[in-house]
Amino acid sequence: MRSFRMPAALAVAATLGLAACGGAGGQHRATGGTFTMAVGTDLGNLDPYQTTMSLTRLIGTFLYDRLVAVDADGEARPHLATTWRADARSAAFTLRKGVTCADGAPLTASDIAAALNYVADPAHSSPLLGLWVQPGTRASADDAAGTVTVTSGRPDPFLVNNLGSVPIVCRSALADPRQRAAGKGGTGLYTVTEIVGGDHYTLTRRKDYAWAPDIGTGGSRRHPDTVVARVVISETTAANMLLSGQLNFAAVFGADRRRLEARKLFKAESVAPAAELYFNQAKGHPGADLRVRQAVVRALDLAMVGKVATGGMGTPMTQILASSNGRPVCAADTVTGNVPAFDLAAATSALDRAGWKPGPDGVRVKDGVRLSFTLPFVTSPGNGTAAAELMQQQLKAAGVELLPKGGNQIAINEAMANGSWDLMAMPIVWHLPTQMIPWFSGKTFPEGGSNLAGARNPTYEELAAKASTMPGKQGCALWNQAETALVRNLDVVPFQQIAQPVYGNGARFRLDLLPFTIEMDTA
Repeated sequence: MRSFRMPAALAVAATLGLAACGGAGGQHRATGGTFTMAVGTDLGNLDPYQTTMSLTRLIGTFLYDRLVAVDADGEARPHLATTWRADARSAAFTLRKGVTCADGAPLTASDIAAALNYVADPAHSSPLLGLWVQPGTRASADDAAGTVTVTSGRPDPFLVNNLGSVPIVCRSALADPRQRAAGKGGTGLYTVTEIVGGDHYTLTRRKDYAWAPDIGTGGSRRHPDTVVARVVISETTAANMLLSGQLNFAAVFGADRRRLEARKLFKAESVAPAAELYFNQAKGHPGADLRVRQAVVRALDLAMVGKVATGGMGTPMTQILASSNGRPVCAADTVTGNVPAFDLAAATSALDRAGWKPGPDGVRVKDGVRLSFTLPFVTSPGNGTAAAELMQQQLKAAGVELLPKGGNQIAINEAMANGSWDLMAMPIVWHLPTQMIPWFSGKTFPEGGSNLAGARNPTYEELAAKASTMPGKQGCALWNQAETALVRNLDVVPFQQIAQPVYGNGARFRLDLLPFTIEMDTA
């Protein structure tokens, strides 16, 4: 997740699937070498069961395997599981033989069941609970048969994709948060061999790894021996490093992309949300009042804010649910006509009616409380600061005080976790409607849940519950009605999306199946 910081969005999208396009040809492919990638912030705690950082989850795909590999079309491909059968209530996976953990221990069906049960246990407060593993889920194993059987705690029409996306942590690290924080205990293609906080992370390929998913390349395995994730905050710096050959992989969404396009570098691209608003609706926060949320949205010229936030490269959003290939699983326009239009006069009138009166310094006051919003955002040399300042100016005209608070991504995540925010301007990428449920219902972050804003939307919850009983796309009509209910209640305000190019120099890749699609170039 991110707040007006384009590169950090890459990881959410990449984890859930993008497709590659374009790029210069003519090179031969080679095994070995070093693949150097830019990440826009320090990765922090690498624990796949605790992190909420999208970039950290991206690096987690190098370290931790999944039961299935989900491609850009949302299709599940065999990985740790070779076959499966499932409905909305249960799933049974038959496992691949010969898989070992990074420490050499064999991976058993019981290990996988234990990992799934760990995430399902509310005592561990994993943000994956309710996202990929439903509350009340139970997994059991038959080691002799090599099978894992899972009963979902509630209906999940996309059960295989969700359960199959859980990173599998080996038994050696499952009970040791310190090992997981260091990225240990995986079955993945790579292991962590060096961490220099704020600078770089070095991963080394396992020589014994022989269970990569079928990625449709005729069985070729041309993986780099070493992967270095370098912390590069500035997009201009990342672009310069790409052009000079110091980087093989970097997301560049701003004006610097024009230089990269001119050089015809390899590119992987998708369209994803660039800016959405979230109000903290917890008691004591001004956003708890729908009338205030409506007034704030009317006081913002979101088209102008979006233009500044994306450097003029964005387009209006029409749906919360995203897609990496232009085909959302449940396509619909849930935004148009459901977000209040920019109207400063209407905004000020609404605040008057709600009892918020102009104070001595112009900031509205009610019962001695100022109408003030804290806005955490990621400080960067790009467009984030300018967009936050524009919002501050526009809201001031309505008597609303906005207090932008810049910081790095870790600080933003901490603010979300402890509830010390009033307004967030950031995108979150969901590719399945079930993934949205814990973010808009249930417990909040401070309570150990994932409900970012503390939303309480009975209409959404009722429609989502009905849709969850219908397999796959059969529930799309209900899912789209549920999404519309979120937008109308301003539980989320989607307003800008952007093409997200990820450039390569000296390497090619498909982002939906990293790291298995990385191929180094040689002259």
